[in-house]
Amino acid sequence: MYCVKVERVRRFPAGIVEIEFDRELRGYPGQFVMLNVFGCEEIPLSLSSPRTVTVKVVGETTERLYEMGEGERVGIRGPFGRPFSLPRPGEEAYLIAGGIGIAPLNYLYLVLRGAGIRVKVIHGVRNKSELIYDYPDMEVATDDGSFGFKGNAVELFTRILPESGNKVVYACGPWPMLKALYGVVKERGLKAEFSLESYMRCGIGVCGSCVLNGYRVCADGPVFGGEELDEIFENDD
Repeated sequence: MYCVKVERVRRFPAGIVEIEFDRELRGYPGQFVMLNVFGCEEIPLSLSSPRTVTVKVVGETTERLYEMGEGERVGIRGPFGRPFSLPRPGEEAYLIAGGIGIAPLNYLYLVLRGAGIRVKVIHGVRNKSELIYDYPDMEVATDDGSFGFKGNAVELFTRILPESGNKVVYACGPWPMLKALYGVVKERGLKAEFSLESYMRCGIGVCGSCVLNGYRVCADGPVFGGEELDEIFENDD
């Protein structure tokens, strides 16, 4: 474990916070770190950029992160895990996020745009207050219709998805959203990579706490694609 200093804290409505560190972490889009908030438990967090994590308050540790001040220090292990792969030449990227699942996809977005790759972002949230990033090429779905399309991200994706063209779908979000999206990409024959979540303790594939249908999410993922998604979702009851 090593320590980094908090350089900036950005707080958003709906209990969401972005923590920026004083240095870049040597990782890739889709990877995660085990973050130790001293005095609290260690938790896994996806990188939302080379030097940020973005999280929604769900418990004691994330609440402490939300209240954290600039200049404080946290412990880091990692980055760990398998990252997203980049599209092949000529492929267009669709980034589908549900809620705070936008965090790892934000890092991917920055890399893809920097590489000159065409990107379309679809972000599904409960209401407008949960929107934290603003992309020029983003479509928004809200459950309550307070902004953009009234409905969820998968419904919106299905409506705007062109029938032709080489596309790669990258996604992160709640399990029901990902399962529904898997059905769409399977039916349309689309290439896809999903970032999955599971309870993690060690982050390096030793403890077995994050096993999902035979896969260790921390070590075999958290990004899965191809036949792995078939095995995970088709065996999900």
